[in-house]
Amino acid sequence: MNEEEVETFLKLQPQVKSAYDEVALLSKKKPTDSLNKFKLKFVNSILSRANDILRDSYKPFPEEFSLFDENDMPNNSDVIFILSHYLTSLEKLRCDNIMRSPTDSHWYWFIDDTLSSLRTDPPTIK
Repeated sequence: MNEEEVETFLKLQPQVKSAYDEVALLSKKKPTDSLNKFKLKFVNSILSRANDILRDSYKPFPEEFSLFDENDMPNNSDVIFILSHYLTSLEKLRCDNIMRSPTDSHWYWFIDDTLSSLRTDPPTIK
């Protein structure tokens, strides 16, 4: 990943998690209710940016899914299903682009084929 992609990633991953948490609350109460257009617009915006950074190699369903169709409103549980897979894919992308420093044993982003000074959490997916 390059520096711009890492910056995008650092903004995007919490947005996907926040959307997931918000829709999860709705899904617990009414899993089969449709998401409203206002929320779907933002979910699709987040997914569009996630698709750009994940590319086909990390997208959870590269052939089958890209964005939700606003004419066929998804229900809350469908949105949770997709956001959950995107969270996992983003974490896999992160784990494949970080490295443990041999000098201090902390984890850092590997940016442009160089170990950066941008610290991150240890990997959660191998």
